[in-house]
Amino acid sequence: MKTIRESIAALGVLFTVGVVAIFYARLPETIATHFNAAGVADGFGGRAILWLLAANAVFVYGVMSAVPFLPLKVNLLRPLTSEQESAARVGALALVGWLKVEIVLTLGYVCLAIVRIGLGLQWTLGSAFLPATLIVIGATCGYHFVQMMRATRVHG
Repeated sequence: MKTIRESIAALGVLFTVGVVAIFYARLPETIATHFNAAGVADGFGGRAILWLLAANAVFVYGVMSAVPFLPLKVNLLRPLTSEQESAARVGALALVGWLKVEIVLTLGYVCLAIVRIGLGLQWTLGSAFLPATLIVIGATCGYHFVQMMRATRVHG
């Protein structure tokens, strides 16, 4: 599962950078750069902002990929045995991995939507964008938190 997750995240980064590289020259100089909660553009600026969005995808991917190589201390607000801490670490790293996928794909979708809006092919991010993003990320965090709590439960 980890390999699939990492492949999806890497493809998300390539997709985001590719969308910007392929469509950048076709976009008008001024594009949508900010959206309200309904997904409607309410801020505009230079198209170069797309490169910053793509750079964010690369940065998020890189930083979140580095997390497994850093010292990690899991704090669940109670003392853990070394076995419990190991189980919590596995859960925390899975959470970081899935959040990496979700954030990179979200940035890719936003890049694509901005390009499509700039080309006149769509008008908004979509009214479901914000709630769907919050639900997916919230559910991921909740699921992994519950899994970590179960894995570190004191039996007896």
